Order: sequence, then C-alpha cells, then structure tokens
Amino acid sequence: MELAIYLFRHGHVTDKNIFCGWLDLPLSKKGIKEAQTLAKKLSKEKIDVGFCSDQIRGKQCLAEVLKYHKNAKVIVDVRICERNYGELTGHKKEEFKSKFPKEYEEIHRGYNANIPSGENFSDVSKRVFSFMNDLFEFMQKEKCNVAISAHTNSLRLIQEYMENLSKEEATKLEHKPENYKKYVINFE
Repeated sequence: MELAIYLFRHGHVTDKNIFCGWLDLPLSKKGIKEAQTLAKKLSKEKIDVGFCSDQIRGKQCLAEVLKYHKNAKVIVDVRICERNYGELTGHKKEEFKSKFPKEYEEIHRGYNANIPSGENFSDVSKRVFSFMNDLFEFMQKEKCNVAISAHTNSLRLIQEYMENLSKEEATKLEHKPENYKKYVINFE
C-alpha cells in the first residue's frame, strides 16, 4: 500500500527579519497569497489528514490548503512547532549578526549550538523525529495521505529524517512557501 506525505512550510510572516521562533505571529498578506498558491498546487492531490503545530501561521497555511480537501481531518501536534530561539526571540537578526558574526553563524545553522534559554537543531530533532515515528504508525493504521504544514526548522528536520540527510545538509536547506515536497511511502 502506497501512501503520500505532502510537506510544506508556512508563508511569509513579517518584514522585520527577526528570530520569530515561538512568537505566535500570523501570516502576512504576502504569506496568505503564498499559502493560496500552494493550495492550488495541492488541490488535485488526495489529502486525508492535515498536521500543523499550535502556532497560528502553521494553522493558517494548512487551512488554505485544506479548502480544497473539505473532508480532511486536522491534527495539531506541538512537536512540529518552530525552533525556540530563547533569549534571541523577537530580536533582529542583522543586529545580532553585526555584533556577534561568529556566534550568529553557529546559532543560525549550528546543529548543536548553545542557544540561551532556547533550542538548537539537536533539541528540535528529538521532538520532530518522535513525531515522524508516530506519523508512520498513524498513516499505516489509518491508511491515509497526510499534509504537514511545518515551520522552517521543523521542515528541515523532517527532510533530514525522510531523506537521510547529514546534519550539515539539513541545516542548509531553504524552502519556498509556494512549493511542497511529496514523499511516497510503501507500507507492505
């Protein structure tokens, strides 16, 4: 039995270029348009269940996609929320980068970086990988195709899990909100 996962990232949130992390920010007008473009691309696919975090931007993106899938069930799972940037949350990235260029690169893309009161990629991977393990069991049991409305860093880690990427490859991934990845899993 072949089942599909449709993985995508929510759209634009703010022009402030800040560490958003756990700030519960909604999609901007641009982000809503990106979600609508994505929704049209996914409109002909079969989606039975949609997963998102408890963050409003992930929920808004999934809601746009599921407008074309009226019978799809929605499941909120906090394990796929964005990375917690701790004390950096809400601060402008450029200001931090100009003051601490070496630390910025390590915090921004380092898998095991020390984030004051926050999470690094390794921390986030524990919850995301747990979600993915449970997701496979759920899909097999329910025999369903799923959509996942993820965040920048949870999406990177889902791809690491699905594509067996190295930690370095995962942290360098970039995503356009109007696009999605499709994974077909063969459950025998």
